Amino acid sequence: MQTIKTNDIEVAVATAGAELQSIRGRDGVEYLWQGDPAFWPRRSPLLFPIIGALPGGTFSYAGKTYKLGNHGLARDLEFDLAGQSSDSLRYELGDAGGEAILALYPFRFKLAVTYKVSGDRLEVGYEVTNADSKRMPFSIGAHPAFRAPIGLGESREDFDLVFERKETVDRYFLNSDNLLTGESESFLRGSDEVPVSPDLFQRGAIVLKDHVSRKVTLRSRVSGRFVEVGFPDFPQLGIWSPKGDCPFVCIEPWFGVMPLAGSTQDLERKEGVRNLGPGAVFRAAYSVRVG
Repeated sequence: MQTIKTNDIEVAVATAGAELQSIRGRDGVEYLWQGDPAFWPRRSPLLFPIIGALPGGTFSYAGKTYKLGNHGLARDLEFDLAGQSSDSLRYELGDAGGEAILALYPFRFKLAVTYKVSGDRLEVGYEVTNADSKRMPFSIGAHPAFRAPIGLGESREDFDLVFERKETVDRYFLNSDNLLTGESESFLRGSDEVPVSPDLFQRGAIVLKDHVSRKVTLRSRVSGRFVEVGFPDFPQLGIWSPKGDCPFVCIEPWFGVMPLAGSTQDLERKEGVRNLGPGAVFRAAYSVRVG
């Protein structure tokens, strides 16, 4: 595990999945969920080359069918530490055209994740290179989970989700297979704040497609502690916490969303998918600020 820090923030990352392991503030308080398997064993997995699941767990390309699990393959692969300084880390996925990967996803690619700290802010950057001779369809997204409660005497229900701007936006629902059902309902109507109430996640994750905010803050009404996630490049957003009394909330910037249950298995037509030309490079970044 590698660590970078400033006077205001300290971040740890593992080569397994290039996954965040810790985000601590200047007073040593941990903000990142620590992966208790009683609730959810992960902390901040990288979603690539799909967001969510696929109908039947498969997709088709060039007349062949491929099997790919929930949120893709990158989160379960070992990355190489390709660069390190006192304030930055770079991880690269080695052998991204290997036969084992091509059997799941038939495109040669390069995938890099960078972490850089400055002041009280962490920036996480994604770089996807199409190393193939054909167009490459993919989605990519983040899935960081943040502790709620953060301080003593708090509960998850003491927190609000505060959007950068007042929103009029719907949420889209998922089924038990992590696919869109086609149902939606009003989520915000001219408001910028949602309490994390006991029933907020009763119907699963909150999927947003049409929001205008590019920052969302998880803020405690008790301690005032907060986590701000900025995602200027990302068009879709997921917000998730398991049902019941679960002590974390995920704020997830995405390029792409889950497909509709029963929809086409053609990966190139999946909603929100990016189609990257041969030799082209895609870059995007999101940030986390704590206090």
